Amino acid sequence: MPLLTVFLRVEAEFTFLAIGVAMSLMNVPMICSPALITLLADKNVDPRRILAVAFTLSSCVLTSIYFSESLTLTFILFFFHGLSFVAMLPLQDGFYFTYAEENRKRGISVPEYPMIRIWGTIGFILPSIILFFVLRKTGGGAGAIIPCAVLFCLLSLANSFTLPKLSRALRSTASKQFPTQKALATLFSKEARWLCVGLALAFFCTSAYYGFIANYYTEVIGIPNKYIGLIMNIGVVLEIFYTLLMPRLQRWLTLKGILVCGLGFMSLRMFLLWAFPSMTTVLITQIGHGFEVMALFVVPVMFLNRLAGDEFRNSIQGVYTMAVGGVARVIAGVSAGLIVTQFGLQTLFLITGSVGCVATLVIAVLFARIPPPVAEPEASPNSHP
Repeated sequence: MPLLTVFLRVEAEFTFLAIGVAMSLMNVPMICSPALITLLADKNVDPRRILAVAFTLSSCVLTSIYFSESLTLTFILFFFHGLSFVAMLPLQDGFYFTYAEENRKRGISVPEYPMIRIWGTIGFILPSIILFFVLRKTGGGAGAIIPCAVLFCLLSLANSFTLPKLSRALRSTASKQFPTQKALATLFSKEARWLCVGLALAFFCTSAYYGFIANYYTEVIGIPNKYIGLIMNIGVVLEIFYTLLMPRLQRWLTLKGILVCGLGFMSLRMFLLWAFPSMTTVLITQIGHGFEVMALFVVPVMFLNRLAGDEFRNSIQGVYTMAVGGVARVIAGVSAGLIVTQFGLQTLFLITGSVGCVATLVIAVLFARIPPPVAEPEASPNSHP
């Protein structure tokens, strides 16, 4: 992901607008795919097999993108890549929370969510390190990026067969509501609606940021392709320490405090990149990256799991990804492409930073935190998510 838009710009010769359209097309399936796939998991289709199909499809599509010489075909392939890719994270989140709840009811302890999520951080780091050496050897050409992605797709496919089988004992047969319907009603409830509004704005910002930050590094700062992944991984390595400190941060700040701090840093980072485009700014703004990740990808799913019932524990993650992240990311891709085309890469970060400030205020002022169950006091560093 850190180098995808560099591949499109260098190897496929995409314009900035075409990159934005490609990013939007990849996220269009997020409007339906996550909710459908997590619904299947809640309706007793084995999520391990769903993941296997998703990784297989993604590897096939990425391979086709690598060999595609047609702009239209590449756009179509990005759509199908998104169809498989966007459901992976909410499905795995739902899998974890279901597994954890089953074991909690049996009196068996499991690692807390941040300790599982930390492996996503490690997974973000490893390919970039590999690609640094590959790109250095090839003189900076971006052609190795897609084969590396396919390799990790195949490794993920193999790993899906090692996951534990869920008992499905928690499913309720008494409810006449579809899991998706119950999940959607929960998202629009008074407990969650302002959380979702704030996060939709935040996902617009971060999607535009990640869509063009690699191009900003190369074309505004002048950083060679081979160093982009390593520079981004400075913040990702620090993210590991934020994750390990999450229980303590939760005790000091509460989950809402982590959310507000993370979104505040997201806005600050974008303003700094707009106002002071330099290598120093790029490096300094990596420091708080872990806070931003906690706010966008860890805290929200923990909050939503507190509202989920056993019969829609997967679906609430999928519907959230669809209704909040999906719509925001589709709009962000094309919007960011148009902004960069008309006003340049720096102006993009001025606009997204401003939207990020609004997102932070919505969460800070209008969202009332969702408390954990009575048996799980939030101040406890060992509390269940």
